[in-house]
Amino acid sequence: MDGRRPTQVDVAKLAGVSRQTVSLVSLDDPRVSPASRAAVLEAMRELGYRPNVAARALAARRTGFVGIATSELVNPFHGELLEMIRRHCETQGLVPFIVPVGQDPADERLAVERFLQMNVDALILISPLLDGAELDRIGRQLPTVVVTRNLGPASVDLVHTDDVLGARLVAGQLLGAGYRPLVYLAVDRPVAGDSSRARIRGYRSACEEGGIGTRVEMVRHELLGQVISRTVERYGHNFGLCCHNDLIALASVGQLAVHGLEPGRDVGVAGFDNTTISGYPGVSLTSVDQGTQTMARRVVELVAERLAGRTGRIDVVLPPRLVVRSSTTR
Repeated sequence: MDGRRPTQVDVAKLAGVSRQTVSLVSLDDPRVSPASRAAVLEAMRELGYRPNVAARALAARRTGFVGIATSELVNPFHGELLEMIRRHCETQGLVPFIVPVGQDPADERLAVERFLQMNVDALILISPLLDGAELDRIGRQLPTVVVTRNLGPASVDLVHTDDVLGARLVAGQLLGAGYRPLVYLAVDRPVAGDSSRARIRGYRSACEEGGIGTRVEMVRHELLGQVISRTVERYGHNFGLCCHNDLIALASVGQLAVHGLEPGRDVGVAGFDNTTISGYPGVSLTSVDQGTQTMARRVVELVAERLAGRTGRIDVVLPPRLVVRSSTTR
């Protein structure tokens, strides 16, 4: 081909058919005879021709593309969830485009706008910071699934765990093991329905039932060491740390080691997400399993259902499961 990409004209000449026939084969049009289809496919293979996806999508009025925006790609839970969603997309014949965004609604707006410009068929928004009105505007334009948010407008589907119950399970485990007091290491995500607020509510309700006070610390990763140092200075040992996610819990374990404290023996530490690393030997972190496999499968199923014509919002609430490991046992 003299260094140039093969065209439909080249395929047509080699296959002995018209360019229009090649175009119809590229669109998987059933009107093409089996013999002509076979000749065209063989010519495509021989020349290394690949159909123009954008042109095919324009003709079919559907791209097969799904835009996925997620925050905190450094969070291992998001990485594992994305990989599972990607696999399920492939089984549905969907092509995922993944864009990491920062902890800023402006980043999410930009990502969504770019997806709309790409004419994606659907959106998956993981832990978005956009408010309800913005989500409603998006959901009215194309099928949208919001993941790990407990509230959302009627125009979008929701998939999340029961965050209140999950946090109650964690606090109950720590209290049952005798750790006092319990400190909650939270993230500040001031948006209605966010998992951060729901988990704080669960922690507080468990502490109230246990007859102990509460202490919530809003943390940023770069300041976590200071928070742990203050907590150790105040309580010494035998306290419990309820962490918003595994990422914060694992970082806390490292900070506790600076003070000579060991999870389980000296301080109870529990996370949320049950990421793969939490079960590694030597880590053994107690954590809440959100049912990530089921979550990913349901997310893509909801997208496929919307594309098939389903209307009406579906809210999938997955039951949390506490996985107890040595970080909360003596």
